Amino acid sequence: MSLSTWFSISNLSVMPFWLSLILAPRTRWTDRLVRSPLIVLPAAAIYVALVLPALGLVLPTVARPELSPVAALLGSPLGATAAWAHFLAFDLFVARWIYLDARERPWPAPLLSALLLATLLLGPLGLGAYLAARSGVVARFRPGLRRGFRLLLDGSRPLAWAGLGGAALLAVNLGSMILDPRELTGAPLWLKPAKFAASVALALLTLAALLRHLGPATRGMRGAIWTLIATASLELLIIDGQALRGVTSHFNYSTRFNGVVFQIMGLAITVFTGAVAYLAVIAFRRRVADRALGWGIRLGFLAMLFGSVIAFLMPRPTPAQLTTLQAERPTPIVGAHAVGVPDGGPGLPVTHWSIEGGDLRVPHFMGLHGLQVLPLAGWWLSRRRRRSGETRGLPSAAASRLSVIAGVGYLGLVATTLVQALRARPLLSPDALTITLGAGILLGCLVAATGALAPLARAALQARRSATRSASPFVSDFTSCSPSENSWRPSPTSASMAAPSTSPAYRPATFARALAKQTALAAADASRRS
Repeated sequence: MSLSTWFSISNLSVMPFWLSLILAPRTRWTDRLVRSPLIVLPAAAIYVALVLPALGLVLPTVARPELSPVAALLGSPLGATAAWAHFLAFDLFVARWIYLDARERPWPAPLLSALLLATLLLGPLGLGAYLAARSGVVARFRPGLRRGFRLLLDGSRPLAWAGLGGAALLAVNLGSMILDPRELTGAPLWLKPAKFAASVALALLTLAALLRHLGPATRGMRGAIWTLIATASLELLIIDGQALRGVTSHFNYSTRFNGVVFQIMGLAITVFTGAVAYLAVIAFRRRVADRALGWGIRLGFLAMLFGSVIAFLMPRPTPAQLTTLQAERPTPIVGAHAVGVPDGGPGLPVTHWSIEGGDLRVPHFMGLHGLQVLPLAGWWLSRRRRRSGETRGLPSAAASRLSVIAGVGYLGLVATTLVQALRARPLLSPDALTITLGAGILLGCLVAATGALAPLARAALQARRSATRSASPFVSDFTSCSPSENSWRPSPTSASMAAPSTSPAYRPATFARALAKQTALAAADASRRS
């Protein structure tokens, strides 16, 4: 039997138990299924069957572990297959302990499923997350999580539940990435569905949170909300369906069916962008109580629209594809993420953004997630806003100006990364033009922020100077004694002496001489009395 077959059998030996633990952790069937520790026996038996014949090779390596021999062992097909069976057996044993330990805890099933999924995917990190939750972290954060979810429901109940559905699909796609190790265009087959599920879930949950600040929903807003949910669901359904078939979802014209599917995706994202534009218009027309947060929301919508429009540059044929199309030859792929290099080349971890040429996914990503960045910036500025009756903090006008500056600067950075991508420059290797544009935008934001804060700084400086003058003995109230009058008479008040510019008789030297004379007269009068 080949090692590839052993690898597949080891995956199948633990799949029923993991599916029960993750999908139905609170059912009697799962309780009966995982009660026995023998559930790890199939994976352990596969490990033993692989290691025992090669014990003479494995034992010296693990008895005196060094990096080079261990790397060589794990890099071989036998070592990788045996190590994988080892991981599966121990991860399942740990997951069984987590499940049995959590049975008496009043935790919701989705939380337990998420912890078990993290144990399947990342082993020790999942165990660490469970131990942290077991120590009381969950109980501490549960009221805040419930309150946050209620706020999402107040903003838009359909968007909140749709966002949670996207998060659940993300978990399914991550599990599929483990169980289905196939690759497509140089990346794991299920990586793109997972990234799209995460992006859609985050966008819908963010919209639910932001709409709470825009007042009651009108009929048009409710229509836009359901349009967003329908088009996003269609997009995710198509991407996951194409991944299930083992073909790429974007730019795929290899068959008539794949071409029609991609055209439907393009239509769906166009309608989605139109619904976002409608909500952006509502955001600009509605008055938000907190001005800094309001500008963060408005400019966040603009950034998201900018990122969505950038996506329409991707289906354009590359020069090589255009040549093939003009020659009327079959062209299975029309369009690309990368600029200047083919898709599927070397890229950054996780995102797979090209490190050899430009990549339109960079400005697309930055623009879309401006919907989260800019409202967060506005919220942070609003938290530092001066409250009624307080003297510390930012004035409301300054906070709103800084929110606008942050939004305009962010849009400028998105435009800079777009220019960089269109010039076929990788994100981590900017050219002189990109650096100049970025530095100019940052400098402009710094100058604008300085101008917005300048009145506040001047007011603080004037207040400090006034406090210093009022504390000085030369400007405080004093009394003097006249020898001709056996009584004390008040001298000029601090109010009159604290404004030298309006008193033409005020001179520092004259004032000092007058003070010395009054002191001498008082001393002489005291000596006469004695």
